[in-house]
Amino acid sequence: MGIDLKNRVISYVDKYKLLLDAFKSIWTVYSSNDRATEGPVRSRAFAQWYGKVAPNFIAYEDTTSLPSLAAVAHGTVLELGPGSGNQLQRYKMDNITKIYGVEPNVAFEDALHARIEKLQLSDKYVPVFCDIRDTAALERHGIVEGSIDCVTSFQVLCSADDPEDVVAQAWRLLKPGGELIVWEHGASSDWLTFVVQKVWNLLWPLALDGCSLDRPIMNILLKSADWEIVDLRYEGEKWSLMPRVSGTLRKVQRG
Repeated sequence: MGIDLKNRVISYVDKYKLLLDAFKSIWTVYSSNDRATEGPVRSRAFAQWYGKVAPNFIAYEDTTSLPSLAAVAHGTVLELGPGSGNQLQRYKMDNITKIYGVEPNVAFEDALHARIEKLQLSDKYVPVFCDIRDTAALERHGIVEGSIDCVTSFQVLCSADDPEDVVAQAWRLLKPGGELIVWEHGASSDWLTFVVQKVWNLLWPLALDGCSLDRPIMNILLKSADWEIVDLRYEGEKWSLMPRVSGTLRKVQRG
């Protein structure tokens, strides 16, 4: 099979503007000398940058399986890394008792609260600004081992400093038979694209608050906890710099 050179080249280079804009946001936040705002410069810059590009992300995500994945979340839901709340309109609230949005970047606080208010979800959506592994903070909201029906993870594991531990913690919080719904980007299975990912990754995490292009997401998911695969697959062209792993995993019931 021949290589579609044009599509490959476009895919390999079309992310440069995102990268430049992200670095500009870092400089803007750094040079503002705003010491009163909470959070590291890179985290605040990422939130600023993300707020600008969020409409483009939402439009793209509407063409993928992500809306249908979010729509099956049910019961008591824990959303990993909601950011500014891009996914809120995709959840089917009739099937949901409560959603806890666990977000470690406090720079998203204003945007997330505004999104919740705009969609009139204050009665069901509870922002929790902490790391998913901060058990004391979670317990204050009644989030304990075996208390969650469904965890959603949409483009979060790329930035987690220990994604294996994050997945393991999601497993612990789920009830037996609870589900982890994922839509994550990671390493390409195409060798040439993977090399290009490695090159971009020299700068990508610096600009985008730790986001990595080359993580083996499928392996991370399957090796970090004891799952039954309900549906797990790759999405995207083989030359995509951000191919997705999407689907649902179920916590294995014991005993």
